[in-house]
This record gives sequence, structure tokens and C-alpha cells, in this order.
Amino acid sequence: MESVHYTLIELPLGEIWAARTEKGLIQVSTLTSKDVFMGNLRRTMDAELTQDPEMFDDLRGILGEWQKGEPIPFDLPFDLRGTPFQRDVWSAIHRIPYGSLSSYGMLAKDIGRPRAARAVGNAVGSNPCGIVIPCHRVIHSDGGLGGFGHGFKERSLDVKRLYLSIEGILPRVEDYPEKEVDLTRFF
Repeated sequence: MESVHYTLIELPLGEIWAARTEKGLIQVSTLTSKDVFMGNLRRTMDAELTQDPEMFDDLRGILGEWQKGEPIPFDLPFDLRGTPFQRDVWSAIHRIPYGSLSSYGMLAKDIGRPRAARAVGNAVGSNPCGIVIPCHRVIHSDGGLGGFGHGFKERSLDVKRLYLSIEGILPRVEDYPEKEVDLTRFF
């Protein structure tokens, strides 16, 4: 049986649940409860789960600096579980630089599958390591925000807006700041 360590990271921007094996991060989740997070882990792997906050000091430090608006690279080891196509998409997302955006179509081209924008969208939606595999940097090619956190719920889109404002892409205002900015200029 595999050993998986997990913890809760509490930051001013919200609660973040994270899990890792000895190889690296397998899950980083926002917008979720402990029960949902743990349920996802149990469904996806046969593992002994151990709460171990010290295993996440590097992630906690990086996220703390990032939330202050520091252009911190998310250079952490991963142990991603998914299809080869999903891992290709997640790798492409991970390469999107701080302060930049990409689109589903651009990611499809980046992985050599230019006609697979919809499939890329599905892989983006199943990203197991939100924030550190920065899927918040993926938007529609017309500049629309697209979804976030597995959907188009207003709360999840507000979180995407927050993350993009932290990175200096959106202004820090209420309502719909993306209407004030041509997001395609960040491609």
C-alpha cells in the first residue's frame, strides 16, 4: 500500500488541501472541504493517508510568497496520476509563465494536438494540483475567463479572478474586472 501525506494550508486567500507521495505532489485543492478532499484521495488510490504538515513546508512557503504577488515559480516535484494526454496538458499548463495566459487552443497546439481544444479543456478541468499547475492562467481564446474549479459557478470564477489579480492580470475590483481588460494581450 502506498503512503500519502496530506495537510491543510491556511492562507489569507483561503484553505488549501494538499497531498503528496515521497515522489511529489499528487493533489492541491481549493474550494473544497476536508471530506471531499479525502474522498477524492481514497477514490483515486489505495493508500495509507497520514496528516503531516511538515512535508509541505516548501509548498506553504511558495504559496505564501505567491499570494503576496511575488512572481514565484512553482518548481516542486509532482507525482501526477492521469492519462498520458492529461499529463501532457498539465505539463503545458505548468509552463505558462507568471503574469501570462494561454487558451485551450494554444495548449492543444503546444502539445501537438491542434484539434483537441475540447479535450484539453477536459484535462484542464481535471487538473489535480490547482494553483501550482496554474490552470487559472487558461482562458478562452476570445479573452473570456472560461471555467475554474471544475465548472462555471460564480464562487469558483471569483477565485479565478482573485488568482489572476494576485498575478497582476486583472485589476483588484469587485464584480467582473475582466470586462475592463483585454485578456488576450496576456497570451
